[in-house]
Amino acid sequence: MVDIQKTFNEIIANYDFNKYDEIWKKQSEEFKSFWKEYILDTNRKVSDLDFDPIIRMLDRKAKGFNSESDYAVAATYIRQGTWYRTFNDLKNKKDLRECMDKIFNLENDEKLIEEINRLEKINSLNKNGLTGKNANVLNALLFLNNPKYYISTVSFKHRNQIIDYFQFNKPDMNATYGEQVIKSNRSILSGFSSKLTGNWSPRTIAFYIYSPNIRSLWESKTNDDIDIIEEIETQETVDSSFQLEKHLEDFLIANWETTDLSKKYDLIVEEGELKSQQYQTDIGKIDLLVKDKTSGEYVVIELKKSQTSDDTIGQVTRYMGWVKKNIPNVPSVSGIIIAGGFDKKLKYSLEMISGIKLFQYKISFSLEEM
Repeated sequence: MVDIQKTFNEIIANYDFNKYDEIWKKQSEEFKSFWKEYILDTNRKVSDLDFDPIIRMLDRKAKGFNSESDYAVAATYIRQGTWYRTFNDLKNKKDLRECMDKIFNLENDEKLIEEINRLEKINSLNKNGLTGKNANVLNALLFLNNPKYYISTVSFKHRNQIIDYFQFNKPDMNATYGEQVIKSNRSILSGFSSKLTGNWSPRTIAFYIYSPNIRSLWESKTNDDIDIIEEIETQETVDSSFQLEKHLEDFLIANWETTDLSKKYDLIVEEGELKSQQYQTDIGKIDLLVKDKTSGEYVVIELKKSQTSDDTIGQVTRYMGWVKKNIPNVPSVSGIIIAGGFDKKLKYSLEMISGIKLFQYKISFSLEEM
């Protein structure tokens, strides 16, 4: 195992930890103000736009993130629509909001474990990702609220790999959800505290953990790690011709219960995590995968972006075939294509293909004086 003290001194030699500790202190204060003014104030109306600045603090992959001026907890790989659902549920569901507020105001591990277990139980039927299997959303929120108490490693997978490599005390495999969250956090922070001289912030310790040379020692990548890789700085460019469809995807997820689609279809949740958006397959990601409330039929929903009509048809039918073959006990599979408009090629193609419907979205816009 690496010499922790020696490599730590080398890696943080050029790291301005005072500057970044101050940044996170400020961002934590901004989050607490947001929580009080936008979430706890039940008389205040909010929109998804109000959540965007906070989501950028939480997620380096968030909409509008600027790598030159913004600082985020991690690259959580949580979809923007899932973040919206989390904050909307925290805003609108009293039991969830009050439990989360209590958690934010605790600094006792045993009490935190109790409350996080209660949070998981309260949230079990919600489709927002807040208490997902890897705890990315919850751990990111906990760090942003209190960066002095929590490590900014947000996924259980990374935490367990770090604990294993550095031989820290590992939580029991049968531990409750709350125990996994709190004990993995405490194991990492206490483990490094016992190996290092000085009083270092969790964020500085995270900087050391995720420095390239150290990360290469503890990180073990598998095929499904792509969705939980953290602390990676990348820039994504998206063709403006299908920006609207991307926003539509997030909107549908964030506001599912208010859409016409929700009357017939349910979103898919697996082990507490919302899986419907960008559903992972070995031939690509399905924009949305949902289930018929009555028949249990799986429905592949694709938003027609910049591809041709032929590409769209091929894409939908490929995914329908994959679902039929790879998801157990599928009674049947159908498809839906959503776009702002359709050409004759697409309509003629569907004359000979059953089981695929076309939906056209329409945008309305209004201004209301406040």
